[in-house]
Amino acid sequence: LFYCCTCRTRHFWMQLAGPKSVSCEAICCGVPTDFLLTAYSNRIFVVITQTGNMGTLIHAQRDNPIEEGSGNFSTRVLLGRRDDETLEVYARTLIELISKRTALPLLLAISIREHSTEMFRAVLREVDTHKVW
Repeated sequence: LFYCCTCRTRHFWMQLAGPKSVSCEAICCGVPTDFLLTAYSNRIFVVITQTGNMGTLIHAQRDNPIEEGSGNFSTRVLLGRRDDETLEVYARTLIELISKRTALPLLLAISIREHSTEMFRAVLREVDTHKVW
């Protein structure tokens, strides 16, 4: 709550109440890629899509969030392609990036058309540029 200077009444500061979210589109290796990054109170939700759908849903977290120096992370495919280990590499790398600043787990929805080292780097660079955590 805060007091308004003009009408001298109390108002709720609505911007503090909701999740912080960033949405953008970038060209990664010549492919249009949509990004949605949202920081909820209990997790970070990231959508990366080149196909217009959410694709595979992966949960990733630090195994022991109390130990900040711990390098143990786990990933689990909740829905979608379980045979594509590259998608889990995206999740693992993103949770490593996120865990440098917060202990929140990651929920990743990802649909990438082609897998390459250049694509991987371009996607991670874009996420790091627009991080919400």
